[in-house]
Amino acid sequence: MRNIEMKTKINDSNTLINELEKITKSKWIVIEQHDTFFKTKTGRLKLRQFKDKTGEIIYYERPNIVGPKLCNYQKIKINAETFESLKNILTISNGIIGVVKKTRRLFMIDQTRIHIDDVHGLGSFLELEVVLKDDQDVSYGEKIAKDMMRQLNIESENLISEAYVDLINKAKSL
Repeated sequence: MRNIEMKTKINDSNTLINELEKITKSKWIVIEQHDTFFKTKTGRLKLRQFKDKTGEIIYYERPNIVGPKLCNYQKIKINAETFESLKNILTISNGIIGVVKKTRRLFMIDQTRIHIDDVHGLGSFLELEVVLKDDQDVSYGEKIAKDMMRQLNIESENLISEAYVDLINKAKSL
């Protein structure tokens, strides 16, 4: 699976939420997420747990560059009964590099997932994910992301290249 992603820090999530409600003509979905990242040779591997104790394991490869970027990913849903056992196996075999706790407000516009993320210890962020269909190329997704950035008045100089786990680990080392 592929998507085009971009992320920016935001100061006023309420104004942005109001704007997104107007654009999408809908309310958002709230998702509590607890992501544990594991050491890997390439890409990133995270185990995401939801409030109901179910989760997903997600492997992805995405460059740390500013602006809309291609992300290739695979994910599998995990039931509550096997979640902790999988987490223990991954912790023992790979080791943990960090944990990200966040509350995500999800908006959908066609094939674009718009997240307002309140990340514990970091603040609020806007993240766009344009989910590409098999017949769509990267430039098509980049155009959608850039158009959405313009519509939401997101300046390209405010975009962030790093993952939340990198930002948290960087903050811890200061």
